[in-house]
Amino acid sequence: MSEGSLDPHDASHAAHDDGTDDRYLVRNPRQIRHLLQALIDQRSLINAHLGGRDQSFPTAILELDEDDDWLLLDGSPSEPANRAAEDAGHLLCFAQLDRVMVRFRLDHLERTGGHRHVAFRVPFPTELVHLQRRELYRLETPFTDSPHLLFPINEDRSEALHLRVVDISGGGLAVTVPVDCNVFSIQKRYDARLDMPESGPLQISLIVCNQLAVKLPSGVEMKRIGMRFDGLPRGGDSAIQRYIFRIDRQRSARKNGES
Repeated sequence: MSEGSLDPHDASHAAHDDGTDDRYLVRNPRQIRHLLQALIDQRSLINAHLGGRDQSFPTAILELDEDDDWLLLDGSPSEPANRAAEDAGHLLCFAQLDRVMVRFRLDHLERTGGHRHVAFRVPFPTELVHLQRRELYRLETPFTDSPHLLFPINEDRSEALHLRVVDISGGGLAVTVPVDCNVFSIQKRYDARLDMPESGPLQISLIVCNQLAVKLPSGVEMKRIGMRFDGLPRGGDSAIQRYIFRIDRQRSARKNGES
């Protein structure tokens, strides 16, 4: 089940603080070990993306070392995928525990095992995001690196609005429009194209959940349109989560004074 299939009402809760994700960030080694063990106990499937690229393979954690902080990650039946994982530098991993999303990064993969059963010995992640409640973290997007929504406004699709996505999660997104824009109706379903940075366009379906009056820092009044995903294509949820993961890491690096 994809993250987008969680309670759609959770997607309507917006977070507008760069530090919001701190509520879900786990850095305590004991807690990280507990969550990794839970992934094993629940036989959770992990979607591992190679170096943040679109290419991925399904995997699982096989075991945790009892003394040192490293884990054994199952390899792929495909040898080219295993070689690509070795060359990628890191894996971005997405999984679920009791329908709650978990994501983390694995670095320094060390191949082990024979040709029949490849595995990777990997140090524990230094941090892990765990949405402790059944809700979707909504990321406020940076102005210069935002997804965009191409939204047809007439039946023959000859005219379209090109809107910057101001926040996004695995469950939905929001855009802002001028106060006199009356294109959107509450609870109505729309088809649109979502253009993600560093990914291909996604053909999606959206249902409008709310319309709120907002005032920009410039003082201009706008309408904020909150929408939940009613349909994502294959790989769409992963593309959105990779984007959120990348922006989170960039913000964390800037906050910590890293390059």
